[in-house]
Amino acid sequence: MKVGVFVRETGNLMNSIWFEEKSTLSQSEIKENILKAVTETEVLFNLIELYKIGDFTQKTLLIQLMNQTKDESVLNLCIRVFLAIATHDDLRDSNNLRFLSEGTEETINTFASSAITSLSLDIIPYLLALLEEWDEISNTAIIIKDSIDFFLNFEECIGEEATVDEIGDFYFKYCDENDTESYYFQQNLAFPGELAKKLIQRVMIAANNEEPLRMELIPSLLSIWTGEKVPGDYNTIISASNYKNFIDYINGLSIKNWEKGEKYFYGYKL
Repeated sequence: MKVGVFVRETGNLMNSIWFEEKSTLSQSEIKENILKAVTETEVLFNLIELYKIGDFTQKTLLIQLMNQTKDESVLNLCIRVFLAIATHDDLRDSNNLRFLSEGTEETINTFASSAITSLSLDIIPYLLALLEEWDEISNTAIIIKDSIDFFLNFEECIGEEATVDEIGDFYFKYCDENDTESYYFQQNLAFPGELAKKLIQRVMIAANNEEPLRMELIPSLLSIWTGEKVPGDYNTIISASNYKNFIDYINGLSIKNWEKGEKYFYGYKL
């Protein structure tokens, strides 16, 4: 199974492992900026600032923008932000994802590759429907299947060549055996501590050989969950001079109260 199949689109807005530092503006100033915004990009950037300070009351505005915009780069960022802050209930309302019915290949690739950041089993029915629709487009079908497999690990159980119906049956059985009200990273309850362990193991190995970190998904998720950027990305060479930054980062996370199976955005429980 391929973990972390993030797609890099050309001209994507805010294309880094997270959504940047929190703004120094107050809640009322950010809301005022949304009202004054002239472009969709301005609206979206200010909405993100609002979510970073734990105010998710304007989530419906993001959903409206995501379903109405004709700007591919705005749509791609809307999708990534929505999946990062979506609750199970947000995903259970198919009206929130109307854009999928007329999405371009790039849009579907963005949605499918970012789906794993939703941490919710409620994303799977959408991925199954897309797999049926995009099965002829091999690259897109692979991205969709990889994301489904990320959650369910179906390939190991029923094989890579499983049909959409077979994967669907596997999904329903999987839901019967697991708590669909919890959030998951792969087949485990989502928990920053578990990801931090995987990160530090990789950092130690990379530091011994002065190799790049070569990790994409875990640094991104940790940065988005906590609102504190992991001190390196996929290409960062790990050495004696910087590995302590990672140790300090992990130690900083360990003193906070995280709950297993919950979902966070910039330190706020969703």
